[in-house]
Amino acid sequence: MVCGPKCVGFIMGISLWGLILMVILGGLFYNESVGLLSDLPAESANIDKSNWQARRQEIKDLYYQNALNSWIAGAIHLAIFVAAGLRLCCLR
Repeated sequence: MVCGPKCVGFIMGISLWGLILMVILGGLFYNESVGLLSDLPAESANIDKSNWQARRQEIKDLYYQNALNSWIAGAIHLAIFVAAGLRLCCLR
């Protein structure tokens, strides 16, 4: 047996914490939180720096992409939580 009940419980706790964190972080990225501006990837080099409308749209797209990435990571944490829960049920 690789994981006992304590180990599975720990994995479930960590994955639940990660799920909550990723969902909140995705919501903050979706709402374009100014505090997360430094966490965005660099803008593409081919965009004109003087065209503010294009830069603004690029930044919005980067926020949206990071929100999707955070929600995907949250879904992975949910899958790990469910798998650990099934493992815990099998141990009993």
